[in-house]
Order: sequence, then structure tokens, then C-alpha cells
Amino acid sequence: MRTLEREDKMSSNIKKNSFTNLRDLLMVKKRTAPITFALVVALSLALGACGGMGGEAKADWMALLSQGNEAKAKQDYTAASEHYGKALEAAEKKYGKESGQAATCLGYSAEVYRSLGEWRLAYFAYKRLVPIREKLDPGSRELKDLNKEYAYVKQKIKDYGIKTDDELDKETQKAAVKKPVVEKPKHQKKH
Repeated sequence: MRTLEREDKMSSNIKKNSFTNLRDLLMVKKRTAPITFALVVALSLALGACGGMGGEAKADWMALLSQGNEAKAKQDYTAASEHYGKALEAAEKKYGKESGQAATCLGYSAEVYRSLGEWRLAYFAYKRLVPIREKLDPGSRELKDLNKEYAYVKQKIKDYGIKTDDELDKETQKAAVKKPVVEKPKHQKKH
């Protein structure tokens, strides 16, 4: 008898808290999804930041990426690009040159360069980034967006007559992606 009473109480509690239809359930999921995502990202960054506490000499790639994001938020694009470059080096060393981690760093670098109008540097970053993303996630929405951004950068390269890797040696390319020097864009006067 007691078991039946408990089941009845549980059943009534469930009914009180149940969703009236599927739409209500989906609305709850939509509202909690950004919070869940933010918590996962925060936990990932926290764990990445704690990686250096174990006596590691170099900062973890995630910590460097986070520092780059902080600098970018403060509009310190030179510092952001330096942090992203260091994060790229650390990610390549730990996970490989064609890893998702390296692609993430390249993506942030490309975004900063494109925002600053540093078309040559953006070109080199996208040139490396797009093939990695094609291998890791072919047909994805992100890849389609990257291809559009890459095409935009290529068009700017043509528009401004900027030399690319076809005309530059390998050392210049490596230096541009590994240790970029970003200056604020110079505004040209129209005559």
C-alpha cells in the first residue's frame, strides 16, 4: 500500500512539473543551451589555465588563446596576434600542424588580420586554415563561412595588388604566420 501511495505522489509531482507540449520543452532547451555552452567553455578555459600549475615551463595553448581573446576584447590587436601566434606554436607542438587546436588558433589569427585590413597576413592564415577544416569537418557551415571569408581576402589581395606566397619565399610565409607584426591600418587619402 505504501508503495502505491509513493508512486501516486511521484506521479502527481511529475505532472505538476511536466511540460504541456513539446514546444515548451524545446523552449527550455533553447534557453539553457547558451548557459550550458558557456559553462563548458569556462570549464575548458579554467582547466587549460590550470595546466601551467603542474610545473610546465610554457603556457598551455588554451591559456594563450584566452589571453589573445582578452587582448582582442581590449582592442589591443598587436598583443592579440602575438598571443594567437604563441598559441598556434604550442598547439602545433602538442597536437600537430593539422590539428583542430591549430585550426582554432589560425582562425582567431585570420579574424584579427582581416579586421585590421592586414590582407597578406589574413591570406596566409586562411590558406593554412581552410585545408585543415576541410579534412576535419567537410561540408560544415563553418567551412562554408571560412571559404567565403577566404574568397573575400583573396579579392582584397587582388584589389590592392598585394604580393602573396606565389611571390614570397617560404621564410617570409613562416614569419608572417608564426610571429606576426601587426600595425594599425594606415588610411589612404583619396586624390
